[in-house]
Amino acid sequence: MEILVILKDNFWKFDYIIFGAVICNVICYLQVRKHTNKLYYHYNSSDKLSNLPEEKLEKLKRSTKNKKKLSAEELLDSREKMNKVYALYVNVTTIFPLLGMLGTVWALIPMVNTIGTTDTSNFFSALTSTFWGIVAAIIFKALDSTISYKIDDNEKHTEHLLFKE
Repeated sequence: MEILVILKDNFWKFDYIIFGAVICNVICYLQVRKHTNKLYYHYNSSDKLSNLPEEKLEKLKRSTKNKKKLSAEELLDSREKMNKVYALYVNVTTIFPLLGMLGTVWALIPMVNTIGTTDTSNFFSALTSTFWGIVAAIIFKALDSTISYKIDDNEKHTEHLLFKE
């Protein structure tokens, strides 16, 4: 029970900043996933895949039949949005451990007055920010692996379309 009290108290000291950044990064992830999938499914639609077995090709054609084809302008616009949001997502993901360490330092500063005493009650509370920062970074790095390959594929296809001769 004491741990829950410490977690609750620390939430309002600094950890709320980390959780606010988590919410912002979830929104960024959802946006980048939307734009990434839009391009990915366009580039990998059924009419572009000729080496599939006939039955799989027919099934794919039925499932993508109602998808509207994107113009070159729409492709470039979607690519630009995808790249902007992805850059923001990746940068916020990288600052989570730093936010955690900042929260730890923030909590340790008042402990300077207790140096030389046996009062270490605030030490555990100082580490909660580091914990949440590392947990958030791990989760968002794992989520990044679900979209980064699509982003690379989209970039390859877009560059091919732009610079083919």
